[in-house]
Amino acid sequence: MRKRHQRIKRPHFCLLINPKATNYSQRLVKQLVGAIRSTGGAYTVIETRNATDLIEMAQVAARLKRDKRSTMFQTATRGKVTALIACGGDGTFNLVARSAAEADMPIGVLPMGRYNSIARSVIDPIDITSAIKTILGKAYARIDTATALGQFIVGSLGVGFVPELMARLEGRSLPRFGPGWKKLGGEAGAAANMASQTIRVDSFRFELQPRMVQVNLLRYTLGLNFSPASISDDGKAEVVFDVDSGEKDFSEFTRQVFKGEQLYGNKLRQFRGSVISFQPVKGQTLFIDGELIPLPVNVVEVKVHEKKLKVYC
Repeated sequence: MRKRHQRIKRPHFCLLINPKATNYSQRLVKQLVGAIRSTGGAYTVIETRNATDLIEMAQVAARLKRDKRSTMFQTATRGKVTALIACGGDGTFNLVARSAAEADMPIGVLPMGRYNSIARSVIDPIDITSAIKTILGKAYARIDTATALGQFIVGSLGVGFVPELMARLEGRSLPRFGPGWKKLGGEAGAAANMASQTIRVDSFRFELQPRMVQVNLLRYTLGLNFSPASISDDGKAEVVFDVDSGEKDFSEFTRQVFKGEQLYGNKLRQFRGSVISFQPVKGQTLFIDGELIPLPVNVVEVKVHEKKLKVYC
């Protein structure tokens, strides 16, 4: 990613907090606030009540909307907000990024979710020290985003295998080693039988019966490195699907993804494109940036945007 530096005299960071994030920590928020204060920056902290409130306050902070509380962002001592900081997981980042993209404003992340897939793709290593250093450094890159069914996408979406794997991870600790992921991968792969699909990737068309259709804009999904060679700013997404695979294939695939050894080919294939569609999917569950959405329609079309998102990295 080509990085640029935000040239501002005094930054004003708006921290938009999801207190319901899996690993929410008031201590981490205070640590970021202290670091901003120590470097002479300004900050506004907003603890949101729900997704609707989070979207609304991000719009107000980005000067896309006015409301009774908007004056808190415009004081003479702090100046206008110069960056939005999503304090939470992938879902939180997605909701805040919608306003950041529309306002062409940089966005940073304080990772406090369960998987932190988006944060893992832009912060290395993924820890609080690196996250704070990245935010205060104000270096950003422009990354691709996309839309499907009117939903904004930053990291990834898919049907079949990934939603099944996420369902099996609910209410349990993430496996620490390869064998645990391998077992869950086999179970998810066995449950992910879908009807025959028509998959289009730009001008290419495929007819097959996959267990997974996955579209990746960034490297990580469910905290796993699905796309180690992902190019995040070329206007294309990576499309991964399987051909004639079975439970054992997905057991090994999941183990290899966990270990960072996965190479696509043969039964697991990877293509790149700007417009991707797959059908029929009615009744399936769609995964988007850590959220599961029941599909009431038969066709999903993904379009990569021309306009990119500024992300601190």
